[in-house]
Amino acid sequence: MLKRGIGVALLCIAGQAYGADIVVTTTEDIEKDDKECSLREAIEYINREAGKEGYLGCGGENSTTTILLKANNTYVLNKHIPVKKSLTIRSVAENDGNWSSTEQVRGRENARIQMKGTDNLFRIANNENWITATLKELDLEGCGAASCAEEGGLIYNQGRLSLEHSRLFKGAAIKGGAIYSAGQFGDNLMSSVIIKNSLIENNKAQQGGILYTKLPFFFITQSVLRDNQTSNLSSANIYTAGQVADLETIERKNAEMSSSTLLKNSGVLINVVDGMGLNNLTIVDNADTALRLEAPHAKAYVANSIILKNGVQDCQITATDKTTVQNNLVGSCGTGEARYPNQIWTGTHLFAEKMNQSEGVCQNFRENTTAILCPYSIPKDQFLGYIRPRILLSHAVVEDSPIVNKGLPSNKIDSEVIGCAEADQRTNNRLMDNQFCDRGAIEVIVPTSMSLVGQDLLKGEVAKFSIQPYLGDSDLLPKEQCSILVGPHASGQSWQDGCLRIVQTKTESKGKTTIDLEGNVTYTPDSGWHGADIFEIQVVTSSTRFNKSKPYLVLSTQIVQEPKNEIQDKSVKTSGGAWGFGGLIALLGLIGLQRSLKD
Repeated sequence: MLKRGIGVALLCIAGQAYGADIVVTTTEDIEKDDKECSLREAIEYINREAGKEGYLGCGGENSTTTILLKANNTYVLNKHIPVKKSLTIRSVAENDGNWSSTEQVRGRENARIQMKGTDNLFRIANNENWITATLKELDLEGCGAASCAEEGGLIYNQGRLSLEHSRLFKGAAIKGGAIYSAGQFGDNLMSSVIIKNSLIENNKAQQGGILYTKLPFFFITQSVLRDNQTSNLSSANIYTAGQVADLETIERKNAEMSSSTLLKNSGVLINVVDGMGLNNLTIVDNADTALRLEAPHAKAYVANSIILKNGVQDCQITATDKTTVQNNLVGSCGTGEARYPNQIWTGTHLFAEKMNQSEGVCQNFRENTTAILCPYSIPKDQFLGYIRPRILLSHAVVEDSPIVNKGLPSNKIDSEVIGCAEADQRTNNRLMDNQFCDRGAIEVIVPTSMSLVGQDLLKGEVAKFSIQPYLGDSDLLPKEQCSILVGPHASGQSWQDGCLRIVQTKTESKGKTTIDLEGNVTYTPDSGWHGADIFEIQVVTSSTRFNKSKPYLVLSTQIVQEPKNEIQDKSVKTSGGAWGFGGLIALLGLIGLQRSLKD
């Protein structure tokens, strides 16, 4: 339980930032008049439309329908909470005494709602009215048992459910391990599910380990869906059980998935029915068939995706299916539409991981020259991981890549072209003209020469830092390739990795710089000088090499060395690890690879 003092402070400070939003002041699942406000009481206040009278310590005059939970706290439930009116539940975080989510990496500081009993968390239902439940920056943890509920291991939805920057895990049910969506109800009302920038993992069900929906009304984008399980092979992890009565009204985007990564799930992954569109997905290393295509009315599509290494076959195509299949990189999904056919991948080593696993550390070009994908990994201080495409050294021109610039651009002349999604999984926007785009969830980007790196030193120290964060989606060239690409070293020396060049800009050289293939830089001062060594680190990457006139990425570098302060306790390091001259300036410009190549 949150201490009363913390609850009051949160109430006061959050009140300034969020107006009359309802602040939950205890993590316990209580419903009694003790002046604390629990999550259950806050939702019931909204359900009752209690107004200025409040309800058991929650709400009051001018209260909104937004409920605030404190980030990084766990709120336990003993049984599900009914949601009968539209509401929003979200996390807020403390930064220097202010409550806000603006300075946080969304998804990393979530409040957790945990089921202690054997039940789902929320049942969203109002048979008479269509309601909206918006859940932001929340971790939703299921009961962890073999089954938490018959329908919806975490959420039963009979309304419009929207999830953003959230994590759904440990849900279990007969239908809908994470979410069950009820389809049509009331006076021709329709339930729907929207999932953005979220992680759905370790949920299980007999049918619909991730989502069971009676009708194809959902939207999933910029998310990761992994390690979920569906035991009934006639069903799927994302399972649409039925179809609307009037097929003439169906559009190909009633249900849509885009710019997302799906890996290591068990059971058929998705049954593709009329009204569904899949675009720019990375679907790899799932234990069973990825897609079962069963859209007989030609109102479904699968486009611009990477679908590889899934069970014994990537796709199962039913006899009556008429899904539009365009321009995917596949192993066994057929050739696709004749005008925009699939590309069949015939390689054997998909992931640049030492055991060809789909998750782990990406190998460099000295360790692996053939794999077209890095394994799934989560970058430091990020919420979602991704699978990065590799631009191989065997690609003489960028067109040799089976991924980069292989997506279909939007075509105003040919309305049947399925163009790339507007943004990739990391929310990087594709070019406005959409002339080029990439297959899969990730749009490959390259850096521009706009970054400042370096370090502050005390006399006798050696600078060590990494330029890897500034390489974008590129890899450094191995030194063995440098003479072939840029010719002999100007000074007659042997090349270092990255075809490293050091160009002094404002000072004489005052030290020696070395680099390895991972981008780790070591700078050793040649004496105990006092001041700065200012120069450029220039390296060649797997993507910048295609620009024959400007193959080098340029990083402005500044090393500052100062004498030790002999007055201070020598056991206290006063510098050594600090970034120099006002700190490291992250100015990585992210642009489409094709734009870089035009310079």
